Order: sequence, then C-alpha cells, then structure tokens
Amino acid sequence: MKTLNITSKKLKLVFIGLFLSTISFSQNYVDSSTLTVEKLAEIFKNAYIEVLEVKSSYVTVKDKYKTFIDLDSQKRYIALSGNYALKPNLNKVEILDFINKINTEVALVKAYYKEANNSINYIAYLWIEKGFTEATLIKTLQSYNLALDLVLQKDPNLKFLK
Repeated sequence: MKTLNITSKKLKLVFIGLFLSTISFSQNYVDSSTLTVEKLAEIFKNAYIEVLEVKSSYVTVKDKYKTFIDLDSQKRYIALSGNYALKPNLNKVEILDFINKINTEVALVKAYYKEANNSINYIAYLWIEKGFTEATLIKTLQSYNLALDLVLQKDPNLKFLK
C-alpha cells in the first residue's frame, strides 16, 4: 500500500482551494424581513445589471428589457413587470385574443391588457416570504426576459406590439 506524502505546504494549498471554491460558489441568502429596495438595487448592480431608477417601493433595471422590480409592502413577493405599447387601431377582440394566446402559450409571465393606455402589462412573481438567494432573483429576471422573447415570437410580424 502506498502512503501519501502530504506536506504542510500542500495541505495549505488544498485548504485555500477549498475556501476559495466555497466563496465563489456560495449563494448569498437574503432574509426578506430586512429587504429594502436599496438592497435589491445592490443585488442587480453586483450582477452587472444596469439600475435605472430606485424609488421607495420599486427599482427599475435594464438587462435585456426595461423591467420594474416591485417589493411588496409586506415583503411576501417581488414582482417583475413591464408595460409595452400596442399599435393603434387594433380592435379589442383582436387584442384580447392575442393576450389569451400569450397567457396560454407563455407560462413564465401573466399578460394583462390596459385599455386606458392601449398597452400590455407583463408580470412575474418571486415569492420571498422565507427568504431567497441573490442568484434566484437574477435567474427570475432572466426567466422574465426569456418570457418576453417568447411573447415576441407570438407576434412575428409585429402586428400588435410597437
């Protein structure tokens, strides 16, 4: 049987390697009770996502699309949403059929028609009552962006969306 010759220098290198790997692969847990919009903005900045605006109850970011990140006042969830204009002169039945198609075929977001400003609102939720990781929030934004990509595929000739 062969014995391993481990020197203190080799052992130190192994421990340093293990320590660095735990730092680089760890996920930062966020306690929802202490969450603020400023902390949300910091999470996005640390992920190299452009923060456009920080208000008292929401943050606006731009990754692929401009997205509003709303923090529920009771800190139960974070809502990711966007409002996108529709082309003028579409009839309401066509618009509602398009909204129904989106809601049926794109599971990652819920679409709503806002008749007052002739637009579609897309929304997705991340439930945070018991806390969450920063990585989960960033992945939720990426999923939201993917959903908007899928919505654009539902309107290939841009009949509805501006």
